[in-house]
Amino acid sequence: MSTEKLDKFLKALDAVKQDYTCGFCDKLCNNPVTLDSCYHMICSKHFKSLSACPTCNIPLVHSKVITDVRLESCVNSAKQLCDIFDKFRTKNVLEESKTESSVKVTKKPSKQNPSANANTSDKENKSATKTTNLKQIPASKDNQVRNKNNHNTTITSTASFKFNKGIEKRNNKGETALHVACRQGKIDNVIELLKQGANTNTKDNAGWTPLHEVVQNGRLDLVKILLQYNTLIDVPGQSNETPLHEAVRYNHKDIAEELVKNGADLNARNCKGETPMALASKEMKNILYTAAENLIQTQGVNITFISELYTELDFDDIRVYCVSQYRTVHNKIKLLSKHHSNVHIEAKLTNKVTHMIVDDEDGVCASSLDILQGVVYGVWILSSKWITKSTEDKLEPFKDYEVEGIGSKSYQGPKNARYNKYKQLPGIFNGCHFYLHNFNIKYEITKSLIVTKTTLSKLIVDAGGIVLRRVPNPELIPEAERLVPYHAKKGGKLAECSHYIIFRDMYEPMYNMSHIKALPIGWLIECLEKHELCEPW
Repeated sequence: MSTEKLDKFLKALDAVKQDYTCGFCDKLCNNPVTLDSCYHMICSKHFKSLSACPTCNIPLVHSKVITDVRLESCVNSAKQLCDIFDKFRTKNVLEESKTESSVKVTKKPSKQNPSANANTSDKENKSATKTTNLKQIPASKDNQVRNKNNHNTTITSTASFKFNKGIEKRNNKGETALHVACRQGKIDNVIELLKQGANTNTKDNAGWTPLHEVVQNGRLDLVKILLQYNTLIDVPGQSNETPLHEAVRYNHKDIAEELVKNGADLNARNCKGETPMALASKEMKNILYTAAENLIQTQGVNITFISELYTELDFDDIRVYCVSQYRTVHNKIKLLSKHHSNVHIEAKLTNKVTHMIVDDEDGVCASSLDILQGVVYGVWILSSKWITKSTEDKLEPFKDYEVEGIGSKSYQGPKNARYNKYKQLPGIFNGCHFYLHNFNIKYEITKSLIVTKTTLSKLIVDAGGIVLRRVPNPELIPEAERLVPYHAKKGGKLAECSHYIIFRDMYEPMYNMSHIKALPIGWLIECLEKHELCEPW
């Protein structure tokens, strides 16, 4: 590897390393955990001593941590790469790395008045911010980033940049004004809409975002503008094509390079399992590899910002559906709706519902059809304690009362589903075809969960799957059904599995091929409870 390429690789490694760096000790995380209030990562040992997130300063009152065993392996891989390549670092690369990851921003004292510059240095250090992606926050008084003395800072208030719902009206194609302006290439209109708070991540009826539109039209200038406004870069559109897929298909080399530098996933799969790298010509592959070595940022900051923003937006219009068995809870909801104009009671569970109230025990609720449907919709699943603790004057924060799991604390389906919705990703069963074998009568899985073929079919369809009327023939799968599941684990047993035969309590493992499998109903329910396409047992 040449010195130039090595330097580029090391810069890219530093960008990845930054994502796995603890905001408290500024070292690669040891036994990493994620804060549920802001999704920043820290070493688990620091959590108990913290009152606020060391990265964004969000208070951690009643906050909890999310543990994911997969994170530790990722961090360890980053450590191993750092150990291997640190000895190859040149002096210049080390100095650049320190400059980019430094919390403090200082100016050289001017020759005319060195003392004046020295006096202002401390103030500048206090207002320094994390270099990664903060340029994407539109400049305005409302969008000032909160200062911190000792640690990196990022967006701390989603109230500072809310979407302007007034300009989110859609036409008959599901397009917003920003979609249209991007499709027509009207740069002045695009800039004005963005300044007014247009959502850059809205999908139209076909699944395209404004970023897809400008990529397809080859507008690098508009791509760069959209990326300054917290645009999610890997949102899958029609056929699960990401903007990078489109850039490669249309051979827009400069756009492909810009997307990869800003964290676009080279290995994102569309519905046929094709990645941008697989679609690329030899010349395009060289461009993509070079761009990956010159990584400017990952999408971590954007995703955190969007999740915080939607969390606050969810507070503006609370549409509650209550499944609590206690009359006192129902009565309290009626009282709260009279004193809070943003609280509305929904009599039926539809996709208009934003919050579901359930009975839980220590953060865990029993599985039921309503709760599984709520997870599929990606609504807040809140403990009834949220109702009882809220008052006529104040509503408690949602995150303090979100149910941790369904059936088990390790089943973090509610939060996974919400996060999936915020990132504009397909339903958990996208790319999956199901045949429900012999579900002609009601089937009791647990006392609180009784299913029929009709109720199961609705859950599957609402979760992005397809229900088949006939048992699939593994030798004659129609071309239109030869898809790959979007949420399958890369390299896992379901990575190529498009068809599933679901049996009741007793099932016949008649098929165990890469593209078709026979699985019990318990597996299907576990997928819904975890909001995860689980590996077969």
